[in-house]
Amino acid sequence: MNIAECITRSCTTGWLDWIHGELWLTPIGLLRRRLSLEESRSHGFGPTATEPLERADVTGFDLERLLAEHPTNKVILFAEVSHARLVRGVTAHGLRLRMRDGERHKLLWLTRDPAYRILSEALQAALGDRLRQAAGHR
Repeated sequence: MNIAECITRSCTTGWLDWIHGELWLTPIGLLRRRLSLEESRSHGFGPTATEPLERADVTGFDLERLLAEHPTNKVILFAEVSHARLVRGVTAHGLRLRMRDGERHKLLWLTRDPAYRILSEALQAALGDRLRQAAGHR
């Protein structure tokens, strides 16, 4: 069984996106699923995910439907990542990705969630030298 883990429920797609989403780490990539405004407001300053993390079978995700539900939903496959930058911030940590086709993605989440620590390890293993880690937002 391919397991996905929900590493944050405070994931946005940039500073102008105020609606949180779930960010799921899978063996082959990341899935971002938008939540509601009400759910976003209920998160406060987090944490929105705690260990043990919620887990789900990857086959339970309908990727086409996920992408069709909202433009900020994402399916990011590690094999398609050209390079990635993991950034540590004061109130939010982030991940910037450039895909092989030139498309760019930005993901941000609250610092109180375990996503940065988990992604530091997982992305290093999945991306190798395609990953850079930096302090501070740019």
